[in-house]
Amino acid sequence: MKRTVQGFALPTLMVMLAIASTATLLAMRNLWVNNQLLNAEADQLRTQHKAEAVLFVALADLLGAATNNDGSQNMRHIPGDATHTHAFFPSTLTEYNLLRQRLDTNMCSAGICAPHVLNPTKANDWQAQIPTAATVRATDIPYGDNTAWYWIEVFPQTNTDTFVYRITALANGIMPNSRTVLQAVWARHNHTSQTGRWYSWHVLHD
Repeated sequence: MKRTVQGFALPTLMVMLAIASTATLLAMRNLWVNNQLLNAEADQLRTQHKAEAVLFVALADLLGAATNNDGSQNMRHIPGDATHTHAFFPSTLTEYNLLRQRLDTNMCSAGICAPHVLNPTKANDWQAQIPTAATVRATDIPYGDNTAWYWIEVFPQTNTDTFVYRITALANGIMPNSRTVLQAVWARHNHTSQTGRWYSWHVLHD
């Protein structure tokens, strides 16, 4: 009997070691999975914060002056003359119609857009239009250079010089395929006001 018990001791020990090893591997795998999930969640949160910051960079661009600090003209706020073809922020309905003529079928250039109608959009729609966006620089937000973009769509109110703006911000995260697209509507308090109000804010999905 003693010899039989001793014979079972080694196999029993090996089984126990195998069980312990399996449990350790499962615990390590769970830790790895949890770590990956935490990293993904943290990256998504950072990316959303970046997109939120881009909305205000876009608003500052929209509210910019016709003259830069160095005295030069800010062409994003000046239509120029008949020789110019650049996109700009219109301040009158006449300028808006000129912008529409310049953009023609492109609808967007350098982040300034004048679409025919207010269409619902998806994140993929804007991802495909990055070449027509305004690029955010590292000096604008501390999240890395050329990793975020924005578009400002201009919509005139009926027969007036007052406009409503739909601003879309797209930000890429660090992890592969990490992206946040935010869209908000902003309008001035009145035609000449430098202040206004946000009317909506939501995340776009594919």
